[in-house]
Order: sequence, then structure tokens, then C-alpha cells
Amino acid sequence: MLRYDWGIIFKKCWVWYADPFEVPGVAMANFFSYHQSDIPGFRAKKGLTTVIGLEADLDEIWNRLRKGFIRKQIARGERNGIEIRPNRDFKAFRRVYQSFRQAKGLGKDRLKPVLENGRQYLAYYQDKLLAGGLFIEDEKYSRAWALSSFRFGQDGRLREIVGQANRLLIWEAIKDARVRGLKQLDLGGISPDAANPELRSLSEFKEAFGGARQDCYYYHKIYSPALKALIKLKEIIKR
Repeated sequence: MLRYDWGIIFKKCWVWYADPFEVPGVAMANFFSYHQSDIPGFRAKKGLTTVIGLEADLDEIWNRLRKGFIRKQIARGERNGIEIRPNRDFKAFRRVYQSFRQAKGLGKDRLKPVLENGRQYLAYYQDKLLAGGLFIEDEKYSRAWALSSFRFGQDGRLREIVGQANRLLIWEAIKDARVRGLKQLDLGGISPDAANPELRSLSEFKEAFGGARQDCYYYHKIYSPALKALIKLKEIIKR
């Protein structure tokens, strides 16, 4: 289990890899779990993800990767000298993450508490930052919270190298998590049957790493009446 708290006016907490439980002293509690629970007062949302078991032999994990789509691109990335650096360079990750979200037209997300509690990998080519991955971990599980790159606006060879960097980054995260004794690595939510072709394409990319589909669950409970009213007001304004 991993927990982190944030917020000044409204204190909130995220608890990963645990079934929901009451959390005193916070305005809102959020949980991520692989188990379905029916706890009074908590709202639940079901999702689908793909997880890679890390207890198998490394060669077996490698052979599960799709040959042309993943393995060959990883090998090319290694030959091209792409370097994966596990580090805590928050500024570098923030740069690639925010650029990626802006290119996709996504809003800003609260990044600081996740950065401080996550495990980070950065991919470089000739000392140029190409991609970053942020994973949330406890003693057993690792889950991709954000996978970002500078692939937008690139063309030709550099775009291919960015694609190789994305694959190599995930492969290095798999190997690193396995060496450290983690049980599984979760590549994040998938939507293989979505109407949006981009979501289907992203799901295909993640599943090409040979993981198994698994249900996951998000739970939250708002304790503060003031925060509940504020959230409702924001929803009304959005409409």
C-alpha cells in the first residue's frame, strides 16, 4: 500500500493498492484497488488494465512481447544508443509531460505529489530528452501513472527513434521492477472497445507488451460538505 496526502484548504489523500477504508482528518479520500468492494459511503468506478507478471523468467517475459511491434523496436533503440535513466529529475519529467498534454489538448494535472511519490524514468538520445515515464509503486505493485514523449511535431528518423524510446523505457521499467522483487507492473488503463480510435490504438500498444487484462477499481469518498458543494458547482459551470 502507498499513501500520499496533499492540499492546504482541503486535505486529500490517495491510497494505492488497497481496498477502501475510512480515513479521518481528510476532506476526500481516493483509492485504487484490484479488488471489488462494497463499502458504505464510497463511490466506485470500474476500469480495465493490463498487467505484466514479474515472477516469470525474464526470457519468458521478453518472448511475450509482440515481436515486430515491440521487440524489434526495442532492439533498434538499443543499437541507436537510446539511454534510459531512472532518476528524480522532476523538472525534466515535468517538461516532457506538460508538452505532451498540451499537444493532445489535455488540461493541467496536479503533478507534484505524484512526482514525489513515484518512480521516474527518462529516455535520452544523444543527450536529448525524448520521453518520460512515471510509475506509482509499493512493495509489490508498479503502475504507470503517466507515459509521455516529444513525439508530436517530429518527423522521419527522429519520430521513429521517439517510438523506440517509448518501448525501451517500458522494457527497462519492467526489468527494473523485476530485479527489485515487485510482483507485477501495470501499464495503466486500457479501452480496447472504445469508439475513439486513439484509445483503441493506445490499448493495442500497451497490450503488445504481453500483459494480461485485469479489472481495477477506483473508489472515493468526500467527507467535507464544503468540498462536495464546490465540486457540484464546478460540474454545473462545465455544463
